[in-house]
Amino acid sequence: MNIIKKTAASFEAAAAIAVFSALPASAAVRGDLNSDGTIDSFDVVLCRRNIITMFSGGQTDLLADIDCNGSIQINDLVLLQKYVLGTIKEFPQTTTASAATTTTTTSAPIVTTTVTTPSGNSYMKKMAADIHTHEEPSSTEKKSGVDYGTLEKKTYFSKDAQREKNLNILLPPGYDSSQKYPVMYVFHGIFGSEDSMTDDSMKIQTMLGNLVASGEAEKMIIVFPQMFTTKENIFPAFTNESSRAYDAIREDLENSIMPFMRENYPVKEGRENTAVTGFSMGGREALYVGVTRPQLYGYVGGVCPAPGIFPTVDGNMTHEGCMSPSEFCFGSAPSPYVLMITCTRFDGTVGDAPDSYHEALTQNGVEHIWHQLTDGDHGAISVRAHMYNFLRYAFKAK
Repeated sequence: MNIIKKTAASFEAAAAIAVFSALPASAAVRGDLNSDGTIDSFDVVLCRRNIITMFSGGQTDLLADIDCNGSIQINDLVLLQKYVLGTIKEFPQTTTASAATTTTTTSAPIVTTTVTTPSGNSYMKKMAADIHTHEEPSSTEKKSGVDYGTLEKKTYFSKDAQREKNLNILLPPGYDSSQKYPVMYVFHGIFGSEDSMTDDSMKIQTMLGNLVASGEAEKMIIVFPQMFTTKENIFPAFTNESSRAYDAIREDLENSIMPFMRENYPVKEGRENTAVTGFSMGGREALYVGVTRPQLYGYVGGVCPAPGIFPTVDGNMTHEGCMSPSEFCFGSAPSPYVLMITCTRFDGTVGDAPDSYHEALTQNGVEHIWHQLTDGDHGAISVRAHMYNFLRYAFKAK
């Protein structure tokens, strides 16, 4: 069968020209994201949305994986645009049975953990020896009789953005306002929001409840901020201006979010009671915040951290960077009790950015845990693997 192919002056245009007869709606065709039997400008728009979803950790449509490499990337959008414009006549050939089929790993997944030990941090070595490749399956299942805490959405005034911003606050199981709790800040990916890391695929709330119930995690408050912080009328994008707005979460935390938490919740203070981690752009920012503010954060992590801490060039943009690799260290300041990077070996979204951070820390003699998956993706699978380990060891170092 043939397929309708449409071209238009603008990818946003609704009008298009039918060239061939359409496939039945039931047929799954690579590039036909809305399953209307056509590949046109509407599919280009949906492909863009899938790329945004990929960066923020959500579930994506396999039909947007135009080059069949297992992830949704800028290259898929470029190929789809070229096809709609008529500059290419077909997509790259798939090596799987169909466009909707993905290759599965037959060998057992292997985790690599590397700890540099110039300071002899026995707590981090203990954690590295106990890293689980993935979360235990039972940790993500709701169980009868287990308290999973309460999620609250709050609004605070951001001094740095000069406007109201939202955040989600997860109160721990058995929350008691007369007791004080350590605080973990969890950052979302680019284009995400305060809701992105609380969605059901991440399982953070469920894991915390189960781990507290089994005695494997401390009771803690988890804060999910909206990271984008700017006074300017701009929106998240692959630009340095946008990156600086994400970087500004560092100041927003110190100037507004932490004071808000102290005023409204019974929180323990001090680096030994404060953790920060995140996914993708949030992973980048958590590492940036943790490395540049070691006096505030005793537990620092990042999942599939995005590029941009160092000056670099990737398929999306030229990153101006926040520091050089040689500056990615703590100097005379105290190192965290835990510094952990989780990534998947085959991440087509952030490329080798996680490796560059790992290598810089290694070169600078900074003790850290390198948790690399040979399976998984740039999304919830990696987040769950990271959070399971991070939650179990946060706030326990003495």
